[in-house]
Amino acid sequence: MKKFITNIVFFLSPVLVLGISMECLLREIPNDYSYKNNYLAKNSNKIEVLFLGSSHIYFGIDPKYLKQKSFNAAYVSQSLNYDLEILKKYRTSWSNLKYIIIPIDYFSMYSTLEDGAEKWRVENYEIYYGIHQSKNYWNNFDFFSGEFVYNSCGRLIKHKLNHESSINCTKFGWGTKNNSKNKNDLTETGKSSAIRHTCKIINNQWVLKNTETIKSFIEFGKQNKTKIIFVTCPAYKSYVENINKNQLNSTINIITQITKNNLNSVYYNFLEDKSFKSGDFYDADHLNEIGARKLTLRIGDIINSEDKYYSHSFKTQ
Repeated sequence: MKKFITNIVFFLSPVLVLGISMECLLREIPNDYSYKNNYLAKNSNKIEVLFLGSSHIYFGIDPKYLKQKSFNAAYVSQSLNYDLEILKKYRTSWSNLKYIIIPIDYFSMYSTLEDGAEKWRVENYEIYYGIHQSKNYWNNFDFFSGEFVYNSCGRLIKHKLNHESSINCTKFGWGTKNNSKNKNDLTETGKSSAIRHTCKIINNQWVLKNTETIKSFIEFGKQNKTKIIFVTCPAYKSYVENINKNQLNSTINIITQITKNNLNSVYYNFLEDKSFKSGDFYDADHLNEIGARKLTLRIGDIINSEDKYYSHSFKTQ
């Protein structure tokens, strides 16, 4: 028996050493998560406007067009609970934060990252943000995320041999991949994205959880004299035509009622805004760099307008 155990240890040792080495090498590769975490650690006390949310904001807001010191901390499939955790992580450092922009889109109230199709992304918050929300032990390892072969070979080859960067955002956090030169078919992506974002069974537990998260944002705003701006991002008509109207109306009703009862929050709905044309979209529910400039300037106008009443809004609460 002792010899058997010794043989097993001897056999597994190289595998263990290889696994540890791969994990260390993978963590050395800079990525959007580590970049944004490092940026916020150094600059959160300077930021006046913070953008949170999922890919609609990540690709849809380019802070370089704003006069205020701004940063885009959104990312693909980032749900409301992770937005809140990012905000809470730097809770003692938001000394100049005046506005937080948070998307409330068609799917926002009915899902969380942990329960979605891209739950494998949870490990990035565990490892690179130090946000510990997951109960899954394996989310502590980059080595086991995504596709095994891609992690073990592809990423390392790109970084070590080809010297390719894994950071796909600008210095202010805007995602650059959705370029107008390689746009997707708007009709097909409208149908597929709408289906993917529609809940077959309405889960009230998710709705209640996300509603409480929204209220936590508003409470943070009251305590820190920060205005919370909720937005529904623009989408192409092929997406809007294929979504479930009950799910959409429920979402709009929830956020409208919450903001109506809290003076430090406001809601803007750009979903069917006619000023966004087909040339502004990368696919049916994501903007390209042209649309991102347009949406950023629109929100910039809102912020400039809110600035006129900023102090007054808190005095009247």
